[in-house]
Amino acid sequence: MPHAVAVTTAEVTDRNGAVQAIERCKSNLELVESVLVDGGYTGQPFADSVMEQLKATVQVVKRNDCIRLSCCRNAGL
Repeated sequence: MPHAVAVTTAEVTDRNGAVQAIERCKSNLELVESVLVDGGYTGQPFADSVMEQLKATVQVVKRNDCIRLSCCRNAGL
C-alpha cells in the first residue's frame, strides 16, 4: 500500500518526485525499513536519497520477478 503520494509537474522525474514525497512525508514513514520499487527507480542516487531520508534500503522488482511472484501466489506457494 502506498504511504505517500505526490503530484508533480511534467518536468519532474518519477525518481525526483518520489524523493520529494519521502521528504514531505518523512515523519509518517519512520518505521519503513525497505522501499519496494519498479525498474524505473534504479540508480545509486535514488537509493542514497532513500537511505539518507529514511535509513531504509531500496529493493527493485523487475518485471520477471513480478510475474513469478504472481504465479507463486496463484499456486498457493
